[in-house]
Amino acid sequence: MDSTKQEEHFTTDALQQQLADAGIDTSTWGTGKAKTLEALQNEIESGETILITGKTGELLRKVVVGGADIYYQSPDGKRYRLKEDRQVFEGGRERRRDLGHAVSEKMKPDEDPQNAMIRGIQEELGINSEITLTESGTDEQKIDSPSYPGLISQYVLHKFHAILNDEQHNPDGYVEKQSDKSTYFVWEEVE
Repeated sequence: MDSTKQEEHFTTDALQQQLADAGIDTSTWGTGKAKTLEALQNEIESGETILITGKTGELLRKVVVGGADIYYQSPDGKRYRLKEDRQVFEGGRERRRDLGHAVSEKMKPDEDPQNAMIRGIQEELGINSEITLTESGTDEQKIDSPSYPGLISQYVLHKFHAILNDEQHNPDGYVEKQSDKSTYFVWEEVE
């Protein structure tokens, strides 16, 4: 069984040292698709990420997320699926990624998966009305995430789908603006 290796608060230097002790090179973090060391520290402090020691002693980033496929059916019967098009970071760096879902949201400590997903959709798309979700299963996988190269990420993914109504639908897509980046979502027609 995995054992938790987590402290209440990390300084950036302490986190850097923990990663270095685990043989993880962070020199390319903050370039290309990679996030910064400070971004990982913020995820840990917010409870969205924990660092654990895996079965063979390796350091892992564990993240529990919700992922939602989001659809809209127009009055003329056409069906559309929302997708994340790109993220544009402060300074102009652009990142395209395929998360497999339109919206993904890291869960906060003690947050129910469905409530986390509703919060994520509301935050990312700016929708304030009620959202009806259907859960379609759970997956678990370990990957070398492009967000933190060299740090294996263990994802527990709760999968959902939602259909937006006419009031929630923006035919031009959606933009989520954050302090360090803007994320663009667009519709694509599906058969």
